Amino acid sequence: MNCTELESILADYADGTLDAIQRRAVDAHAAQCASCREFMADVATALNALKSAPDVEPPPELITRIAFQAPRGRMRQPHENRGALRKMAARWLGPILQPRLVMGMAMTLLSFSMLERCTGVQIQHIQAADLNPVRVWNGLEDKTMRVRDRIVKSYENLRVVYEIETRVKELQAQEAAVDEQALRRSRATKQGAAGTAAHDAPGASSPARNEGKEK
Repeated sequence: MNCTELESILADYADGTLDAIQRRAVDAHAAQCASCREFMADVATALNALKSAPDVEPPPELITRIAFQAPRGRMRQPHENRGALRKMAARWLGPILQPRLVMGMAMTLLSFSMLERCTGVQIQHIQAADLNPVRVWNGLEDKTMRVRDRIVKSYENLRVVYEIETRVKELQAQEAAVDEQALRRSRATKQGAAGTAAHDAPGASSPARNEGKEK
């Protein structure tokens, strides 16, 4: 027995599960190898320390957290045997369905989508020349200028609309003021005409005439 073999079965030796032949082989090798003998002494010391340590009670929420974070899906029974088709599918699709590969594919699709949206390069007809940094930068700059022009045009249109609305409100206010002045003049004219008609009526007499009649 060599040192590597001893290290591989040392846990079983410490637990006392080795048969008599392997146990004698371990003892014989430890008697000849000082490093393995020291290593076995360290393992024995560690086991004694663990045995003397008090028991640790798990927190009450441990089972709940394990159940919450456990993967959800169909659970295979302990004695259930998967068919050959399932084993083959798991063997072929297992590496493909790894989270790292799925995230990489998603990032690749996102990169191509952003490249098409920002530079105008058609992914269906992409060529090596389309990935030239100068061409990509020119396309991105052209796209940026177009967006800037749209924003400026929208701002100018909003300003024109605001000026038109302001002018319309001013004209409406002026028209309302003119109508109010005309209404006031009309009322004043009607009141003056009514007073003149009442003064020139036949039955109306001045105060001086009434005093003469009384005398």
